[in-house]
Amino acid sequence: MKQITFIIYMLLFSLLLAACSGPKKTAKDKEILTEKDRYQATDIFSKALLKKELGELDQALTLLNEALAVNPEDPAVLYEKARILQAKGRNDEALVPAREAMKLDPENKWYKVLYADVARMNEQYKEYISVYENLVKEYPTDLSFLHELAYGYNYIGEYRKSIEMYDKIEEAAGMSEPLTKQKVLLYDKIGEKEKAAEEYKRLIELNPSEPRYYALYAEYCSKNNWNDKAIWAYEKIEELNPEDPYVHISLADFYKKNGDEEKSFEELKIGLSNPELDLNTKINLLITYYSGELNETQKEQALELSRILKKTHPDKPLADTFFATMLYENGEYQKARDIFKRILDENVQNYAIWEQLLFCDLYLEDNEGLLTDSEEAIDFFPNYPLPYFFAGISSFQLKDYVKAKAYLESGLDYVVNNKALREQFYSTLGDTYNELGDYDKSYASYEKVLEMNPENNVVLNNYAYYLSLHSVKLDKAERMAKKAVELDPYNQNNLDTYAWVLYKLEKYEEALEWIKKAYNNGGESSGVVTEHYGDILYRLGRTDEAVEFWEKALTKDNHSDLLKKKVNDKKLYE
Repeated sequence: MKQITFIIYMLLFSLLLAACSGPKKTAKDKEILTEKDRYQATDIFSKALLKKELGELDQALTLLNEALAVNPEDPAVLYEKARILQAKGRNDEALVPAREAMKLDPENKWYKVLYADVARMNEQYKEYISVYENLVKEYPTDLSFLHELAYGYNYIGEYRKSIEMYDKIEEAAGMSEPLTKQKVLLYDKIGEKEKAAEEYKRLIELNPSEPRYYALYAEYCSKNNWNDKAIWAYEKIEELNPEDPYVHISLADFYKKNGDEEKSFEELKIGLSNPELDLNTKINLLITYYSGELNETQKEQALELSRILKKTHPDKPLADTFFATMLYENGEYQKARDIFKRILDENVQNYAIWEQLLFCDLYLEDNEGLLTDSEEAIDFFPNYPLPYFFAGISSFQLKDYVKAKAYLESGLDYVVNNKALREQFYSTLGDTYNELGDYDKSYASYEKVLEMNPENNVVLNNYAYYLSLHSVKLDKAERMAKKAVELDPYNQNNLDTYAWVLYKLEKYEEALEWIKKAYNNGGESSGVVTEHYGDILYRLGRTDEAVEFWEKALTKDNHSDLLKKKVNDKKLYE
């Protein structure tokens, strides 16, 4: 290591000695600098360069300052000092030595380049551009200087001058796509869109068999609503490469932006039918096109396109999944469920598919299927809460309240960072405990829900209703029932509960007012609401009317076991 360092040192020293003896010095320099001074400055400078090569910039900077103390007008030393200061991010300090180096040796283009670069970093753009203007005059064939000057003009808003520089580059090196794109951007900035489009047209003329150039032209024309020109370009792409699916995707986007949904859809179908376009890209396109709240037409279109994917990629499970998801979104739950089951037959470890299957069961109101599938999902994913919830609610609907309780209590332990789902668990547990006669636990579960969400409309209603049925805490029940009505004033269940709580409080006139609202908001088809209407009328002494409503209630579901006796005896039983 020591030998290598010594060799580097001697090499740098010999080069620097030659460099220092090379440049002409003024008479004054010769008088001031002795030969000894010259050797000393060269020696220090060579040590500084060695430190720089080793990455020891602070030590290198110290040595450069020592060299400048001996000879303050050595441009090479000033140049290196400016470079190190620049490397350390001290651009304001680098400006002076960079400028001095350029002044002392005005023929050295690299000194000018460094000064211009440091000037730009110090936001001295006039200086930066002035230097490059001179460099371009001195070295008119150096394309890097032309590029830098074009950039500088663009930066300060001299867009036409920037275009002139790019024209010169083009004359020297020929047209290119990056150069054309840059000129298009500049013409855009000065509002000369026709000239911008013409640049793309020139690119097409340069290579008329390149589809990408037509695509650039089409995209630009489309952006500026030059629809005829855009369509011409798209048609040329299709002519050049009829198997290219992207032209149809671009046309679909073009027609969509111009409000022609029908043509957009047709082009999309053509593009997605092409097996050359990979499935992931197709699905991402569909997600882009059909995201957010979809109307019925859009749902049908998405379903049709998903059928195309399934047909074009028959061996891809992802195509099946997407097709089933679109069936689900279109309410075709049975067909979706069949596909989800088939996917799970091949890969039972896909939890997302299990969830979609369970939701299909739920919407099909197949409680037995929901319970079976939920229990199977729990076997494979015992730490996921949703299958426990579905097993719980399906058991509840099947009136197996003991099983419902077991699943809900077990699943609750796995609910983490999901407040909404935790609410659902406790809400359903409240209903389940009530059916099992464990009223204290039922009320405690409802209380937990209301702690998390005081405006949970369903729990406010159910809690109030069960309190009224058991004739306990009726004041609390009244407050909750009233709040539920305020939150959802047209919900027949809320209106019926509020009426029934008032009935239990013997506020019969008020109860009649609210049972009428419940009856008129869908309660007419409910046996419970209609029977309650009769009970309230009876308490108000309107027996004949009460019997009429009891008789109506007999023709509906969900009435009490005492209803027939009420009708026969024309008397209220509770």
